[in-house]
Amino acid sequence: MGTTTVTALIGPDQDHLQEVEFLVDTGSLYAFVTPETAQRLGIRPTTRTRVVTADRRIAEIGVAAGYLRLMGREGGILVGVMDVPMPLLGVISLEVLGLKVNPVEESLEFARPFGPMAL
Repeated sequence: MGTTTVTALIGPDQDHLQEVEFLVDTGSLYAFVTPETAQRLGIRPTTRTRVVTADRRIAEIGVAAGYLRLMGREGGILVGVMDVPMPLLGVISLEVLGLKVNPVEESLEFARPFGPMAL
């Protein structure tokens, strides 16, 4: 199985979006960007939380609300601010937009006929 990358628009709200290339990471919950990228995007953490990394370390990170536009869908997401090698797009972000990974095609596809829902 390979990797899936996507270019999405992300920012602090729907009026201030910038392009970012993400590695789609179904092992991550949040979207993650570096502190430098968060600052450039205008995404400011409002709280801190502890997370467990892939190598089982515990890290304290900032968490912010962000806005994501991808594949004609958009909505609010949680963004973790952490020193990552590449911005990551986690499963909560995919679920918000109603997207899923097609591992054979190494691409994203629609998981349902609509994006954000309140059901």
